This record gives sequence, structure tokens and C-alpha cells, in this order.
Amino acid sequence: MKEVDFKENINCIKETAQGRYRIVLDFATTGILKYLIRDSHKYIWVHNHTTGSGFQWQKYSLPIREEVQNLNVLAKGLKFDFILPTEEFKPLMPDWKGGIKLLQINKLPPDYLDLDRIKGNRRYELLESECEFLFEVFIPSATDYGTLLSPDRAYLQSLLDNSEIDSENLP
Repeated sequence: MKEVDFKENINCIKETAQGRYRIVLDFATTGILKYLIRDSHKYIWVHNHTTGSGFQWQKYSLPIREEVQNLNVLAKGLKFDFILPTEEFKPLMPDWKGGIKLLQINKLPPDYLDLDRIKGNRRYELLESECEFLFEVFIPSATDYGTLLSPDRAYLQSLLDNSEIDSENLP
């Protein structure tokens, strides 16, 4: 049995399906976002964002029912998606703590596109055709491997070729 060297799969481009490429990021933090995000794509879609620690009751103004104005409530464990124009998201990046799962897209997603339910090849086919996505990145909140996925191999290669990104010590 051949011994697998995991290092050969880190910080390099691997094709995961036809026309879909991935880089496994070696202990990246949200500091890498400034290198990933491009002005060419209009929106940032943050998926499964959680507020605060998620374990404590905190006061929020939430839409409890559509026909009622937001109510001030105590809530915990909030998890939601949100979309911002790229230019509005950029100022949030320097102070972003913890992990993040985000996509950079050019078109707003249709309502039926639920990233928690649509998986595998179909997910990425829809992201390409409906949203014109550039990339999806997952950076865990704990020091661990992250993933960067894109249909654009040249985009990923430009990141590996960027002299400002030290692949031995990712931001």
C-alpha cells in the first residue's frame, strides 16, 4: 500500500471535478480574504454566519413575523446567510474574527438556491450558471485546513503566483 503524503495536497491546485478546482489552505485565517476578493465580482455571500459566541443570550432586533415590524428579543445561536456588495464587505475584513464561509458572485442567487441542501456537482453547476461565482472559501474558526474552490483555474494560479502570499505562512 502506497503511503500518502498529505503535504502534496496542500497549497496547490487539484481538479475535483471537470472544470472545478480546489486549493487546500494550510492554516489560513480570514486575513487571506484581502488577497482572494476581486473587484470584478459584485457581491459577497456569507453562508451560515453566526453572531457572537452563539452560546449566550443576546438582544437582537429580528423579523419574528413578516407582517410585524422587527421585535427586540433575546436570542442565541443565530445562523444566517447575508449578501453585501463587494465594496461594502471590504471594510469588514480587517476586523473579522473567527472563521467564515463565503462566496464571491456576480449575480444574486435565486431563492431556491439553498447551500445547505444542494450539494456536490449540482451545487457548483447552479452557482456557475445562476450566480457566476468566482470562488467559495471555507476558513474554519480553529486553526485547521481551509478550502478554496473555483471554476477558474487561472484565478487560483494567480493566487499561488502572488509574491505577497507566503504559502508557508498564510495570513
